[in-house]
Amino acid sequence: MFPTQIIVIKELEGKAHKWLKALSGSLKKEDICELLDDRVRMSEKADKEFADSVLEISIGANKQVIEELIGDDDMCHALMEIMEPQLLLREKEGRKEGIKEGIRGAVDTLREFGHGDLEIKNAIIQRYGLSMEEAEEYL
Repeated sequence: MFPTQIIVIKELEGKAHKWLKALSGSLKKEDICELLDDRVRMSEKADKEFADSVLEISIGANKQVIEELIGDDDMCHALMEIMEPQLLLREKEGRKEGIKEGIRGAVDTLREFGHGDLEIKNAIIQRYGLSMEEAEEYL
């Protein structure tokens, strides 16, 4: 067997264990504001990364409270700073998927107008900057 520790979050002392309590789904606006304020004041990169990891979990577990905070400009700015890398990644993935859909649509349209595979391949290579192999995948 291995040692196990059970943590009863409701019994933890608030200030001393606020980052551990942040992992629960029962935070109040004030708790999240305090965590965000603490995160903003951190100067060490590792501390910020650890705090961001905890806040990411906390944000997911406390969505209703987060929605209330979004109306507050200061808190919204702090949340955006923390969530920015994830949002940028999602945006980039969304753009890639949109481009793929656009290429598929272009291929279908060119086929409907009677263009052959070689002509279509050359068109999407030129228009979208694809390699020969990438263009083949759309045919």
